[in-house]
Amino acid sequence: MANLDISSKLGHEKQEITIAEGKTYEVNCGAISMLKTEECFKKGEILKAIELLLGKKAIKDIEIMNLTVKEMQVIIIAAAAQVNEISYEEMEKRFQNK
Repeated sequence: MANLDISSKLGHEKQEITIAEGKTYEVNCGAISMLKTEECFKKGEILKAIELLLGKKAIKDIEIMNLTVKEMQVIIIAAAAQVNEISYEEMEKRFQNK
């Protein structure tokens, strides 16, 4: 059987979100990370989920910003949109249906 090279189909560009001026974070879009993130959401560990998606620096910055629950939801929706490679608006619709 011949080799089937799928390497060009597996590469993806870096996904980022910006939450404030000078505060841009790369979103960890890996499948393992997403599975862990889903478990955190089920347990109500929202900050842990955000940390898995955006990293420790993002959590420190978010804590300093003292965001509201609604603002935290915006960050979560944005990160989930990047992971799923869909628009913010489409992910927001999905969240409203849950």
